[in-house]
Amino acid sequence: MITQEKMPKRFKNKMVIISIFIIGMMVIFSFLAPILSPNDPNEVDLTNKLLEPSKSFPLGTDHLGRCILSRLLYGTKVSLGTAVITMVITIIISVMVGTFSGYKGGYIDSIIMRLCDMILAFPSLVLTLVIIGMLGPGLKNLMIAMIAVQWVWYARMIRGMVLSFKEKNFILSAKVSGSSDFKIIFEHILPNVLPQIIVLATLDLGKVILHISGFSFLGLGVQPPDPEWGAMLNDGRQFIRSNPSLMMYPGMMILMTVISFNLIGDALRDVLEEKNY
Repeated sequence: MITQEKMPKRFKNKMVIISIFIIGMMVIFSFLAPILSPNDPNEVDLTNKLLEPSKSFPLGTDHLGRCILSRLLYGTKVSLGTAVITMVITIIISVMVGTFSGYKGGYIDSIIMRLCDMILAFPSLVLTLVIIGMLGPGLKNLMIAMIAVQWVWYARMIRGMVLSFKEKNFILSAKVSGSSDFKIIFEHILPNVLPQIIVLATLDLGKVILHISGFSFLGLGVQPPDPEWGAMLNDGRQFIRSNPSLMMYPGMMILMTVISFNLIGDALRDVLEEKNY
């Protein structure tokens, strides 16, 4: 007999499995986009504009006659790949700065944390817009702006974790035994910190995808004619009444990806909490 307490957990496990499957398919789509795409995603053919789904165009065409399915597949590579690269670089910088600051302490820690406080004093989206305004629109500049703003929050989190581990008995024992700072950090502190950082990064990947799509929607990220989910939303905005599918398809891709990353991140957090408990 299935109790009521077990039902939510089983339902959650099923949703996590579905989420992992969705993200796995997204990764496959991003790598195999040139093979799976039935057409050139940037080929303009005004004689085929706004067509209904057909054998040649499985999801129809947009206002310029471009294949929607092909643009979605290539857009997966841009949106998902950009988000992952941005997050990985952000985490690397944050781990280096946060670990160094927390472990060394003293005036070095104070200087780094005051710098972080200055950056955190500004709303992250506003600061990102300012940096993009100085660098100019484009995917590369968007990534630079997001990394420059986001690393601060993770660095503070990592610094706090390092401070909590630095005073534990096994770290003190390693110091007494003569272990170098390098060995203590890489063999004792980082293995305990990284699982928590991976959970945070997984939870925030959905947010990064939303930001990339949002800035591309505003014309500050991916530039035409390159396909990207947010840019496709912007392209279909003027046809929301006559052809809502132009916005529905990229919107569904964003929705499914963000929800999937959130569910996977929640599951990883639950596993980490059970392990610590």
